[in-house]
Amino acid sequence: MNVRRIMLLGSLALLGACKEERLVLHFEQPVTSGWGIDAAYEHAILGGLKNAGIDSSQATLSTRDSGKVVAVSFPEDALGQQQQASLTTYFNDLLKARTEAQQVRLHIKQQEPEQAEGDPLSDAARMLQEKANKMRPIFTSRISSFDTPRLTYQEQEKPGIRLYESSQVRCQVTLGLESPLPHIDYQLNLPGESSSTSMLNQLLGLQSFRLPSSMTIGKSDLDQAVADGHYTYKLITSPNARNKQADELVFFFGELGDVVHSGGATTTDLGQFESVCLERVIAAGRPFTFHYGNSLDRLVAVDYLFSEQAH
Repeated sequence: MNVRRIMLLGSLALLGACKEERLVLHFEQPVTSGWGIDAAYEHAILGGLKNAGIDSSQATLSTRDSGKVVAVSFPEDALGQQQQASLTTYFNDLLKARTEAQQVRLHIKQQEPEQAEGDPLSDAARMLQEKANKMRPIFTSRISSFDTPRLTYQEQEKPGIRLYESSQVRCQVTLGLESPLPHIDYQLNLPGESSSTSMLNQLLGLQSFRLPSSMTIGKSDLDQAVADGHYTYKLITSPNARNKQADELVFFFGELGDVVHSGGATTTDLGQFESVCLERVIAAGRPFTFHYGNSLDRLVAVDYLFSEQAH
């Protein structure tokens, strides 16, 4: 080994020795890629330091514990009490938001029902409002599980015809609920009429009417996200539910394209749809980014190793 290489290694060792671990970040999943930290996670961590008012150029990142832990080191005098307090507040707020995002709230809107004037849609709205007014205003639950983003499509092959056909591929995510919630979507018939004899009721039976309500997960307003075009959602009863209440919350992220199939066998590569599906889920933001994607929202705990504790 030549003298120049020895001097370089010695300089690097001295540089490393001048820095000390100040933060230890624990993530939900490994953040490594190849031999080092994943570029998206590195960008997210350094961006988080910058958002906290810290000079991220002074930070050195290293991983351990199978890639699920990132140690953040700084020069000995880089973090004063103000910087320590800023980092503590920033990361504690992230963890608080993650905890809050486990809480599901169903808000029932109670108000005076509008008087119907023979319009069947108005009649349905009035009936649902009367039902809502008899319920308590808030129901709560917690998220027990996040399913992997899933593709769904409908097999459309006709009996006796062996031709390749296609159907729309859709993207959805299912959340399990610890405590069941009331159903909010209904198919209604007009009072005093039979759907088998009323063409109008047959039409209404094909439509879903939603109880006057709104839903939040943590601080995320689901109905605002629906209005913004990110997804639609529905409370459903799983096959294993013990009662008729809804124990799953399903999010629908729209159509992705056509899949070609025959006899149940798919002839289209689904990989392209899976990546687009995941991208849509992540693009919807919280609460999904707490469980999908490579960002600071995947953080589950932080150890602060400050020499002077921030207050």
